[in-house]
Amino acid sequence: MDKLFEDTDVSYSILDRHILLVNSEGKEKNNLQQKSVSGKITDPNGIPLPGATIMVKGTTNGTISDIDGNYTLLNVPGDGVLVYSFIGMRSQEILFDGRANVNVTLTEETIGLNEVIAVGYGTQKKANLTGAVGSVQMGDMESRPLTNASLALQGTVSGVYALQSSGKPGDDDAVISIRGVGTWTDNSPLVLIDGFPGNMSDVNATDIESISVLKDAASSSIYGNRAANGVILISTKKGTAGKMKVSYNGYFGVQKATRLPSVLNSVEYATLRNEASANSGSVPNYTDEDIQKYAAHNDPMYPDIDYFKVYYGQANTQNHRVNMSGGNENVQYAFMLGHLNQDGIMVATSYKKTDFRSNIDAFFLKDKKLRLSTKLAGNLGVKGEPTSVWNATWYATLAPVYPLRNADGEYMSVNGELNPYAEIKTGSTAETKRYNFSGQVEAEYKIAKDLSAQVTYGYNVVTSNGNRFNANVVLANKDGSSKTESSDLDVRNNTDVQTMLTSLLKYNKTFGKHELKLLAGYSEEEFTYDWQSGYRKNFVNNDQRVLNLGDAATQKNNAGSYDLGLRSYFGRINYVFDNKYLFEANIRRDGSSRFASGNQWGTFPSFSGGWIISKEDFMQDADWLNFLKLRASWGQLGNEKIPNYYNGSDILQSGKDYSLGGALYSGVALEDMINKDLSWETSEQLNFGIDMTLRNGMELTVDYFDKKTKGLLLDRQIPWTMQLNPPFVNAGEVQNKGIEASLTYRKTFSNGLKFRTTFNASHVVNKITKMDPEKLTSPKAQKVGDAINSLYGYKMDGIYQLSDFDYDGSTYTLKPGVVSVSNYVAQPGDIKFKDLNGDGVVDQNNDRTIIGKQFPDLTYSLNLNLEWKQFDFSAFFQGVQGIDGYFYYEIATPFSGVANLGSWWKDRWTPENPSNTMPRVTLDEYRTNVHSSFYVEDASYLRLKNIELGYTLNPEIVSRIGLGSVRIYGSIQNAFTITNFKGFDPEQKVDQTRAEAFPQVRVMTMGINVNF
Repeated sequence: MDKLFEDTDVSYSILDRHILLVNSEGKEKNNLQQKSVSGKITDPNGIPLPGATIMVKGTTNGTISDIDGNYTLLNVPGDGVLVYSFIGMRSQEILFDGRANVNVTLTEETIGLNEVIAVGYGTQKKANLTGAVGSVQMGDMESRPLTNASLALQGTVSGVYALQSSGKPGDDDAVISIRGVGTWTDNSPLVLIDGFPGNMSDVNATDIESISVLKDAASSSIYGNRAANGVILISTKKGTAGKMKVSYNGYFGVQKATRLPSVLNSVEYATLRNEASANSGSVPNYTDEDIQKYAAHNDPMYPDIDYFKVYYGQANTQNHRVNMSGGNENVQYAFMLGHLNQDGIMVATSYKKTDFRSNIDAFFLKDKKLRLSTKLAGNLGVKGEPTSVWNATWYATLAPVYPLRNADGEYMSVNGELNPYAEIKTGSTAETKRYNFSGQVEAEYKIAKDLSAQVTYGYNVVTSNGNRFNANVVLANKDGSSKTESSDLDVRNNTDVQTMLTSLLKYNKTFGKHELKLLAGYSEEEFTYDWQSGYRKNFVNNDQRVLNLGDAATQKNNAGSYDLGLRSYFGRINYVFDNKYLFEANIRRDGSSRFASGNQWGTFPSFSGGWIISKEDFMQDADWLNFLKLRASWGQLGNEKIPNYYNGSDILQSGKDYSLGGALYSGVALEDMINKDLSWETSEQLNFGIDMTLRNGMELTVDYFDKKTKGLLLDRQIPWTMQLNPPFVNAGEVQNKGIEASLTYRKTFSNGLKFRTTFNASHVVNKITKMDPEKLTSPKAQKVGDAINSLYGYKMDGIYQLSDFDYDGSTYTLKPGVVSVSNYVAQPGDIKFKDLNGDGVVDQNNDRTIIGKQFPDLTYSLNLNLEWKQFDFSAFFQGVQGIDGYFYYEIATPFSGVANLGSWWKDRWTPENPSNTMPRVTLDEYRTNVHSSFYVEDASYLRLKNIELGYTLNPEIVSRIGLGSVRIYGSIQNAFTITNFKGFDPEQKVDQTRAEAFPQVRVMTMGINVNF
């Protein structure tokens, strides 16, 4: 064509299968003649489509149809291309050519089937997937105040359990489990950001184009030894050819704790404390006069302080983000820049983060045979917090009777010891600066029509500078004396570098009814980790936190360095016959320097197949069905995550000084016992699935899976007399099996209302099938036949009542046949435990058992989206059922240290209130600090995770001021929670077994989205 019209005034363009010829002179004139166009948009039945979008391609000039489907668009160039789109309909592009009236009929499309899903080292049409792959609707996340991208996985993908770890700024990421827990060690999935291993906290949720979750072995095995816990693929936004697009998204919000436990006031606390003293045979702590002073509220030494309100409060947050994208046929770009400023609800907590991202694709040579791409991203996060967050969360549960300040305004010690609030206010805070930079360079060359080669080099570095300062604090004691805490500073610097080189050879060929895709690849990764630390005491003041200002005589320093290498060979075959019969096979061969020679390599295969039944001739009369596919897969995956970089070598640790002949010498020694026979964990998974789309707008995906993990990596306990850290061994087997489903329904009503809802549900049964020896410790244990990290202790069997005893006027003695306890003499009001072996005595060797589990029977979510005219509304519900939490010690256990009590203790057992669920109060820790089902709480909950209302301003109005679109919105994150859990929040990590915790937060925001 170029040759044909050379040296003429004729130019051409190709639109779909049409060649448009334009006289250059006429084109110039036409461009100057901008006109208006009107028309009506309907569906195939002639029903008007209100809210349809009409745009001039490559510009921001557009409008929407009214309630009757009519539209008018101004300033349309004569050679413009009009793009008509509507949710659930196939978009159309029509050349304007000056017509005054253009009516359009939009036809329905099969939602999702032509959607391209990211898979390992490539993409695939959703219709042709044979593995279990879930995806996140990132459009629903655009205006949610997600401070960590991992939170986008909460409730959005069936089979994925994402638990928010806390509400602390900078540490509010989600703990993610895909199809259960399959290891004793790190159960987190492999996260790949644009193909490079990374952390979800290093990518902003609004920069993400798509998230794919590879759940079964068939979809994950291409990643081999790191995929046993599942794989999360994140693709960030890229530029497209056309006019530069600029957008701004910003919000301001207010945060507060979702819930704080109800606790006692000073009078209630003092009264119950006296009662506990009486029950324990002790002298009362508080006189009647003391209690009256607490009630008077006029003496700072007799306060009534709710310490939750001292340590926690309301906090502000704001986020600002600018995106730019565009390009032409040869170069496309996308730039993203953002800043988050989040204050924490706990005193002295905050997080500030500035980040950027740049994606550029450039095409060279004839037919764009060569593609060069660069992906650059970085962020600086500054986290502030108390030097001891644990002390702060602990003392936030402080009893209300302890004074914060005396009459002179001096901070008071608590029982002559700490006062974390005073320490924080005086300067005992920590600051961590974390720098991250990630860069990738990629080249792809089309060797032939169906064959291409790709090489990618990636580099990622994370540098962390920590400064933890304990200020010099003088505290007043209750007896008039004072307590001085000297200052100290701990500084630690870490550098973590990762590089990866990946080479791919890709072959894609379609011939007749056959479609063949081949992939072969090689990858090698290197990890290096270095750290240094320094420490000094007795600083000259509390303001200059610089190490050399401390006492040199107290200094300490340390350092370490580690490295690790991985090398891999992998391949994949995809075959499709007649667009109905699907087959895929993967294999990966991995080597790790973590293991000893002879155990470094592992091979991980997978096979999967699919049958699109709906394309068979015998299904053509099923007019209710759009699409139906059956899937099956089997595969093996590996895991090598242990905290030992050099399990194949005996490591000598320095700093082991020894004395010889009266002199001190520097020495080295072994600290770790090494098991050189250690090898991979191997996970084997079987999956059966069905994908169905009905003509009424309903989509259903159901999967059944059975995942068995063998050779689990576990530290084997050894006699303490060996004075070595225990070795890791391949010990134990775990099974996770279950069913997961996702149901989506879409409908557009005749009045223009668009409705979409998605329901996700997952049921997983986790069970240890082999382990020797078992770890039967309280409150968490590893026991064959039960779930990992099950709660373990005594089963409560009510409360000892007066009728269980004989009373001689001074002593209560258990009646014959009533169960006794081995390590104390039971009294009326004590907890009664079940005698499991029937010997009449409860003891820890025979009568402890599983009393709860920390992985839910059911996870579920419901997402509702409504659009009408310029309004949009969404509500996202998320919940879990059949999960237990452990609520122990502070608040939950009577008079544990200096902590308050929960208000439910007002319903304790007394002779006048013979409760069978709440025991009496006592100071005897042998009775109260017993791990049992008394402290097990039902942690099931249903939460309105997000509710949002938005309004898009009229495009015709905003276009007059040069804007493409403006949307304002308001949202509430963690709006409300329905639960029976008495603690801070039912959403807690498995290691959270005490009652102190950093609360989750409710966030109320107002925001704006602007497209320029």
